Amino acid sequence: MSENIRALVATVSAVFALTLSAGQGFAADIAHGHDCSTASLIALDSDTRAVLYDSTDFAVYRLVLQERGLIDVWTDPGNFSVWDIELLDSSCEAVDGVGPGTSIIMGGYSKITIPSFNIMPKQSVWTLPAGVYYMRLHPDPVLKGGEPFIFHTKFVRHYGHDCASAERVPASGSIDGALLYPQDREVFRVTVNPPARIRAWTTGPLGRWNQPTIDLRLSDCSSASEMEFDDESPTGVVTMPLEVGTYYLAVEPLDRDFLGPFTLHVQLLPDDGR
Repeated sequence: MSENIRALVATVSAVFALTLSAGQGFAADIAHGHDCSTASLIALDSDTRAVLYDSTDFAVYRLVLQERGLIDVWTDPGNFSVWDIELLDSSCEAVDGVGPGTSIIMGGYSKITIPSFNIMPKQSVWTLPAGVYYMRLHPDPVLKGGEPFIFHTKFVRHYGHDCASAERVPASGSIDGALLYPQDREVFRVTVNPPARIRAWTTGPLGRWNQPTIDLRLSDCSSASEMEFDDESPTGVVTMPLEVGTYYLAVEPLDRDFLGPFTLHVQLLPDDGR
């Protein structure tokens, strides 16, 4: 499964051409600052060579995300200089819920990995919004005379996982997305005005019968109970008549093995009084 997910990420990244690269086949030597005000800028999808000289040498780097997505930060095996890596927000405060673990996207162990799952589901971090972030590298508490090491960053564009982070989709139009792991979800925001019914369906390489499921969420993000299936698409839906307002379409895998890119299509149908 992990091999399939890594292959899928590589394919999606190529299709969208949404990752940035700091070089091919080499690591950049970038001097580090010691706090957010002196942090050096590094690129996404980069390999950076650094040195922590002793247990007091904290390194801080700055990252800029132009769009929402997923991120992994890791060091090469055998590196004993870095004890931990913190992700900080634009105010230089730690981002709650983010920590180390096995990357569901890359497959290996990462010092920072998003999505980051927590025992309390509400504390899980599914995506990072666009913005400025900092990484603070903590040296080993007994480090003396540290040696050079390389750390890596990987970014994958991804839409929001919940209503609060939903991506706007035209009232009648389409948008490209991707489901990368079994628990994945992408949520899209639709504005209805005047009253109408929403018809929504997906297309893509998964084939007609393996397309993602679509769930309508009301303005408070609760699930709508009344929907019809779309006769023209096995997993498409047609909603009940909706009043003027904001609604959400949550797209999830039909099955844990049916992952990949999709195109969500949305059409507003006149309220026929049913």
